[in-house]
Amino acid sequence: MSSAKRYLTIALSFVIALTALSIFAPRTVHAVTAALVQVVNTSANPVPQSDAATRFQAAVCIVSGTISTGVNACPAPTNTATFTVPTTTSTGAPVRRLVVENVSGFCSNYGNNAAILKWVRLRGGYVPDSVGNGNSTFTHYVPVGPAYAYTNDATWGAPVANQAENDYSFGQTSKFTFDPGDTVTFETELFLPSLNGVQDFYCVGRVEGYLVTN
Repeated sequence: MSSAKRYLTIALSFVIALTALSIFAPRTVHAVTAALVQVVNTSANPVPQSDAATRFQAAVCIVSGTISTGVNACPAPTNTATFTVPTTTSTGAPVRRLVVENVSGFCSNYGNNAAILKWVRLRGGYVPDSVGNGNSTFTHYVPVGPAYAYTNDATWGAPVANQAENDYSFGQTSKFTFDPGDTVTFETELFLPSLNGVQDFYCVGRVEGYLVTN
């Protein structure tokens, strides 16, 4: 009889234990789940937001000399060496800055295979939180690749027939900024070791990036 009571006591203990687990376990799981998904945000700790930036592109072009002008190297509306950073986006959002991510393009010069195009650059407003070192503007230089030099065949026709020509390309992934309202100028420098005075060239460029609005 005592053995039967002992087994009955053990069995009842297991039943009580299983009943307690069935009652309390779901509440514990629910509490853990609630702790995982609960988000509390304040003005000091706002919800993180992804910046949906407005894409930006500007076409720029510079031309000098009779041959480059004759081949219509800088046709309208891209026949300008400057652009102005927008102060608002097309949707009316105020612009805080322009972030330039890439500068690319191509150039040619005529009449002097010894001429060397050294660089192109973007020059804009002075950045106040940097050391001026005597400069009143912000300048970003982009290296230009080596020239492909040749003399045009006579069958090309005017104005490039039999003319010496150098072709260049350039491109640089970047990360620099201009302020809204800044006038940005696209410039280059041609080195003439023969000193014959021929400065007949053009450069076409694209400036790509995004506008920060928040």
